Amino acid sequence: MKRRYFKKFIGLHIAAILVLLSACNNEENESNMPPRDVSSHFSVERNKSDKNYQLKIDQKGNWEVFAGTSPQNINMNQVIAKGNSPKTICLTDYPTNTRIFFKYVWEKNSNVICSERLLPMEGAYNVRDLGGYKTKEGKSVKWGCMFRSGDLNLLSSSDLTYLSGIGVKTIIDFRSEAEKTAAPDKFPDSHTKTYEFSIEAGNVIDMSKIKTIEEAEQALVDGNIFFVNECQQQYKDFFRVLMEGQRMPILFHCSAGKDRAGFAAALFLSSLGVERETIIEDYLLSEEFVREKYASLVESMPILAPVFGVRREYIMAAFETIDKDYGGMNNFLTKNLGVDLEKMKTLYTE
Repeated sequence: MKRRYFKKFIGLHIAAILVLLSACNNEENESNMPPRDVSSHFSVERNKSDKNYQLKIDQKGNWEVFAGTSPQNINMNQVIAKGNSPKTICLTDYPTNTRIFFKYVWEKNSNVICSERLLPMEGAYNVRDLGGYKTKEGKSVKWGCMFRSGDLNLLSSSDLTYLSGIGVKTIIDFRSEAEKTAAPDKFPDSHTKTYEFSIEAGNVIDMSKIKTIEEAEQALVDGNIFFVNECQQQYKDFFRVLMEGQRMPILFHCSAGKDRAGFAAALFLSSLGVERETIIEDYLLSEEFVREKYASLVESMPILAPVFGVRREYIMAAFETIDKDYGGMNNFLTKNLGVDLEKMKTLYTE
């Protein structure tokens, strides 16, 4: 009997030691494992009415969050949140006119920095930071350098203060003369220069000729092909400003921020080596972000619903034209638009 209990006692101790060793090995393995891309597991949003931040973590494992007023100024001495499971956090104690960047650290050796992609504008739609996207070379597009937007004529005083706070210096306007006259931009105090590279909206879409939903969809497909073939000078001028490297942060826009500005964003991200599928995902965000702006028009003219949104096939028409007729995106950028790809990557990625 004693021998049996002794064997059981020894067996329990051996099991306990093995568990401890396993835990130690797991801890050592975690600390030695290579960093992972955790960018898809952490997101930041900001409410446009109360300007409160909402952080979303959707992975298990030990994590911590730090904050700062710029990607280069994260306070790593103060943890603002931590946990070991998915969580949504609401932060209410940050100034409404100050943009905050958050660093998410997972299992001590994997991290990502991000802020709100959709800026919390009260009087403008589809105002977005193009930072944070990963490139094929393993780098990231810099936050706070390039913004895309719809028209700026209804910006509130709070919006203007916010845009001044993030330092928007240069504005590039793709709208026609008629559009600019009907809805002149409002500028933040930080603004120093505007460039006008007009693309006539009527040349892209003639809504008077649209009688069916299919015709509306085809109009946007044709419009994106028009950008490629007929608007090379405007987009060449766009890149000329970008490559000066002295006018950041830059905000470029049209009326909705989805077509003329959407194609500009696709070209910009392509020049940095962002994956095409990621670029398409960014393009498609406009569908959600302009829905409220055009809701009444869509309700009254449902046939034109495709005109007031975006579809994958719209931007794909541009990509396919570039691939087929211009020898691919890099060839189109360098030979037709005069883009120095290495210079763009130096200026806008890290």
